[in-house]
Order: sequence, then structure tokens, then C-alpha cells
Amino acid sequence: MKKGLVVLFIVLLSIGMLFASGTKESAKEAGPITLRMSWWGGDSRHTPTLEAMDLYHQKNSNVKLEGEYGGWDGYYQKLVTQIAGGTSADIMQIDQPWLNELSSKGDVFATLDASQVDLTQFDADFLKNYCTYNGQLKGLPTGTNVNTFLVDTKLLSDSGIDPNTIWTWENIISEGKKVHQKNASNYFSSATPDIIRFWFEVYIAQLAGAVVDGNKKVAFTEEQGTAAFTYFKKWFDEGIVAPFSQTSLFYQKFQENPDWINGKMASAWDWVSSMGKDIGNKQNIETRQFPVMTGAKNSGVLMRPSQIFVINNTSANKAEAIKFMNYLFVDPEGIAVLGTARGIPSTVIGRKILAEKNFISEMTEKATNEGIAQAGLPQSNYQMNSEVMQTMQDVIDEFGFGKLTPSQASAKMIKNLNATLANL
Repeated sequence: MKKGLVVLFIVLLSIGMLFASGTKESAKEAGPITLRMSWWGGDSRHTPTLEAMDLYHQKNSNVKLEGEYGGWDGYYQKLVTQIAGGTSADIMQIDQPWLNELSSKGDVFATLDASQVDLTQFDADFLKNYCTYNGQLKGLPTGTNVNTFLVDTKLLSDSGIDPNTIWTWENIISEGKKVHQKNASNYFSSATPDIIRFWFEVYIAQLAGAVVDGNKKVAFTEEQGTAAFTYFKKWFDEGIVAPFSQTSLFYQKFQENPDWINGKMASAWDWVSSMGKDIGNKQNIETRQFPVMTGAKNSGVLMRPSQIFVINNTSANKAEAIKFMNYLFVDPEGIAVLGTARGIPSTVIGRKILAEKNFISEMTEKATNEGIAQAGLPQSNYQMNSEVMQTMQDVIDEFGFGKLTPSQASAKMIKNLNATLANL
């Protein structure tokens, strides 16, 4: 009993300390407030978020919460337009790479500090590496997200491949090609053009450390780029992946590809926070670690926030916005309602509560632990810039459609990246 009281006291103390700003005034004593919150996702994220907003309103009747939500497609463009027009929501869910990109345009997001937030609930390096701009904390991570490698153990087994294989860059080809050889309509990887770019970044990170470094320089040589493209050419030549003419139809939505849904693709590169949605009703899916070459300079496996919640710096209700974020991040009710809708919580108390309630599945926990164990160096802000990513994607598209040889693709990517970086 004493132990239970101590735990309860610690939990209550953590909740009381995390967001100090605005806690001395009851929301019910203030006048009517409307808070707008924007995010993207699917129903598995929309439903619990709306429920959390409704429960908060029940406890703070003067606070009206309005949700602006939808799918991923078009979200960034809409966000940029709203920010430029001064109409963005009070609280915004953003992708981590956008933080520096949007902050560089002006004083867009409110700055948070230790007087408002108990930063001890978060990993200090995680906040420093992913949630700051020019040394100022500009947002809070909704969850800890890591890369995961999904495999369909039944399809592997049916193709004559040991489902417990430890994957290397070499046996992805030597073993993986058996899937297509066994059935010409099946493939080892579900990779769409955008996923090939992720794979390329992993491979280059292991060869050279990064695609673009923190000094705004291309980090790999033409020789290293040629080696990477030569490797991925084998993915097309050996039937590891389907031709871009098929997979490009599902750009940024590989999970909607009927071949993936119907068990005709044996593996997938993914984020843990998206894993449940992307697996859907598929059976026999397990997680594995990524291949890492001998002497790798960087594993290339990413660990970063699932998303980041930021507060509009022009909001008239910043204090109330912080209080609502408090509810989502550290209030037991808010934590329980959201569950893992945005990944494994980044707060100590969030992980504790979900673990106690068994809300974190064994598969999610395993994939997260695997990803953390393999996590490499943070990507530079320049590598995460949307223009830089699009520059890489454009060259990879040409390569994937057979318009560039490996050496041509390497030379063109370096040339185009240098041109893009010069204009940032």
C-alpha cells in the first residue's frame, strides 16, 4: 500500500510540474477560448485525438477545441499557406524535418523553456537534436519513432527462405530474389520510389556517414554514389522490387498497394508509428533489424519524433495551448486516450502509464527496441530539407525508370544537390 501511495504521489507531482505556465489560473475562471489544432493521420489517430479534445472540454467548459485534420497528402502545402496568411492553428502537428525549414522563415513557433515545461520528462539529447532551432526549444515530440523492417514470414517460407534470416545487403539479393523466382507476381520488397530514397539514404549513410552533412556539403563521393546506385540496380535486375511503373502509383502510400495488402510482397521499410496502420489486417508480419555493412560509418537507421507539436507564435491563447499540450503529454487520462496513436510516448510518465495498461504491444515494443539499438546519427537539417529530399527523389525516379546509369545517377545527384544547397 505504501509503495502504491509513493508511486501515486510521484505521478501527481510529475503532472503538476511538467507545464508550469498557466496552471495557477483555472481555465474556468477565464473567458471563452477557442483553440484550433491541426494534424494529419488516419482514423486510428483522428478518433482518440478528438476524444481527448472532448474530454478536455468537459473539464474546461470555457475552452472550445476545434480539430483540423485529414490525410498526409496536401497537409504540408496547406500548413505553409496558412502560416504565410496568418491563419494557422494554435497548435500544429508538424513533421520533424519541417521544424528548421519553417523556423528559418521567421518567428513562426513559440519558444518553450524550463519555466514552462519540466524538460526532465524528455530525453535532453532528443530535444536538442530534433526539437530546437538556433538553440531554442520550439516544440515537443509527440512520440519516439524509429525505423523498422517488416517481413512476411509466410511468404518468405513459401519462397524457400528461412523466415528467421538475419538480413544483410548481400542476402537481400541472394535470398530475396527467390520470392520473384518462385512467383513472377511476387517481390521481396514493397518499396515505392520514395521508399527507395529512404533505402538509398541508409546505404549512403553507412558508406559515407550522410548524404548531406551539417556544413551544408554533399557528404559522399561520386564513387560512393555509383556504388550505391550499382547496388540498387540489382534490386531491379533481380526482381527484389517491382518496376517503378507499378509502384509509383502508390508513392508515399505503399500500404495501399494491393500486392502488399494481399501478401505478394515479403518486406517493407517503415516507421514504428505507422506500422499498425500499414500492416492493417495482414497476418504473419514480424519485425527485423536492418542490414549494416562491415565498417559502416553510420547505421543510417533513423530515430526521431513521430511528429512534433508546436504552438503558433501569433496565437492569442498560448498559455491555454500549453495547458492542453500538458493534458496530452502527461495527464493520465489524456495519455490513456491517445494510446500509441502517435507512437511510443516521449515522456517518462507516458511510457509508464501505457506499459501499466498494456497499451504497448509486444510487436511495437520489439520494433522500438530494435530501432533504438540500431539508431544512427541524426540527419543534418540540410539533409532533411524538403527541397534537398525532392532533389534526391527526382534523380532516384530517373534512375528507377532506367533513364540513368549508376554513374550518371551519382554524378547528377551530386551536381543537383550542390545547386540546391547553394540556394538554401
